[in-house]
Amino acid sequence: TDTGLYTCTATNAAGNASLSYSLHVQAPPQLLIGDGESPLTAVANDSLRIHCRAMGIPTPRIQWLKDGHPLGKQDGAVVSEDGRTLLIARVGLGHEGLYICQGSNWAGVAQAEVQVLVQVPPNIEPSAVELDILENGTASLQCLASGLPAPDITWYKGHEQLLAGPGRTLSRDGKHLEIHRAQLSDAGSYRCV
Repeated sequence: TDTGLYTCTATNAAGNASLSYSLHVQAPPQLLIGDGESPLTAVANDSLRIHCRAMGIPTPRIQWLKDGHPLGKQDGAVVSEDGRTLLIARVGLGHEGLYICQGSNWAGVAQAEVQVLVQVPPNIEPSAVELDILENGTASLQCLASGLPAPDITWYKGHEQLLAGPGRTLSRDGKHLEIHRAQLSDAGSYRCV
C-alpha cells in the first residue's frame, strides 16, 4: 500500500532541511452479504443468520435496514456487536423483505442487499377420520392443507396413488376428493400427503 511516512529533504553546501508527511490511504467500503445469493429462503419458526462482510480502510461502521428503514427491536432481529451478523431467532412471515447491510467510513458509503422469503411448512387441519356412506352414495373427503408456497397434495388409498378418473373427482388444488356412486370396493383407508 502507499500508506506510510514520506520525507522530502533539501540539501546544499550550507546544510539540509527536511519535511515529513504521514500518508494514510483510505479505501471506501466494499460489502458482501452471505454468499451473495438472493433471494434467501427462510423457514418459519427456524432461526436465520445473515452475514455481512465489510472491507475498507478504516474499517466500515455497519448499519442494517429492512425495506429501507433502520432495524429496531420491534423487528425481532439482533445485530452482533461488530454489526456483521444479523440474527432472527424465530422467523415469522413479518420477517420477509429486503435486508440491507450498509457500511460507511471516511472514504464513502456502500451497501449490499438480500431479499428474504419466508416459507411455511405444510400443515393439514384435522378432520373426521371415520366416514360412513351408503352404497351408491357420494363420499367427500377433505385435505385442508396450508403452507407457503402452497403444498402439492397427493391422495392415496392404501399404498396406491389416486388420480381423478371414472367415479372420482379431484379438485384442482387437490384438497377435495369425491367418490361418486361408492361401491364396497371403495371402502378402505384413504390419506392425503
